[in-house]
Amino acid sequence: MPAQSPRLPKISVIQSFKVAAELGSLAKAAAQLALTPAAVSQQIRQLEEQLGSALFLRTQTGVMLTDTGKEYLRYVTEAFDILHLGQQNIRHAAVAPRLTVYALPALASKWLLPHLADWRAHCPDIDLSLHGTHAQVDFTAIPADFVICFGEDRYPQLDKQWLFHDEVLPVASPALLQHYAAADIFSHAPLIHLDWGNEGRFLPDWRSWFQAKGRIEPTPQPAFSFNLTSLAIDAAVAGAGLLLGQRRLIAAELARGELVVIDELSLPLSKPYFLAWPQRTLSQPGSEAMIGWLRELGATVSQ
Repeated sequence: MPAQSPRLPKISVIQSFKVAAELGSLAKAAAQLALTPAAVSQQIRQLEEQLGSALFLRTQTGVMLTDTGKEYLRYVTEAFDILHLGQQNIRHAAVAPRLTVYALPALASKWLLPHLADWRAHCPDIDLSLHGTHAQVDFTAIPADFVICFGEDRYPQLDKQWLFHDEVLPVASPALLQHYAAADIFSHAPLIHLDWGNEGRFLPDWRSWFQAKGRIEPTPQPAFSFNLTSLAIDAAVAGAGLLLGQRRLIAAELARGELVVIDELSLPLSKPYFLAWPQRTLSQPGSEAMIGWLRELGATVSQ
């Protein structure tokens, strides 16, 4: 059998140590804790025996921490800080309703995050917790209320709201465009590729785009490949190459002029995005407002 962990001291004993260490006096600690000095002294002795090391040096004016005591105080202070933070968060959660939304990381950061101020204006009394993940969300194991997913096949048992059907189109940074003539850019500029794993078959790639354009696919050039859409977008902004960017996810970069559309031919993704939720979510304050807000956001066509 594995060895059992040492038993932790009682919280009251640790608290007596902390107060005595901060005040430098057992008598003052006793007064603050509404105990007798003898009781505090006994608790300190018990703690020292349990730890197997002296924590205080007794002086004529009070007590002074040993090196071990100073180290232990750091752990104790951190532990109490965590407890206080937890208590504040629990108290806040009890009075402030919260909705927890999970989404694909790029969708969270590039599509949803720029509109969070609109959510605050739309529903000012509901806290929002946003999580980015590629993993399947287990609504029975975590306190999730919604998931924004690619396609509806991953959550067949959940209620859903269609959000939008995205498309990809070729973009590049203005800095990259300065290095190539317009007629040569598709033949000579590096290409940025996305590797979505099993979901990759639903995302149009460069080969599909060149076929749709009626162009011969260029001779392979040095290229970059990313498994995260957000990384591919950042790479394109940095001038690393041409990107088939999702229109909804590059809207901010296009608006700021960080990316420029270099050809108007776009290809649709093979699946749309959905908002999904279990039935219990509808009992949460603000859930209907969230569904309506994301439905409206999805209906807004990026320029």
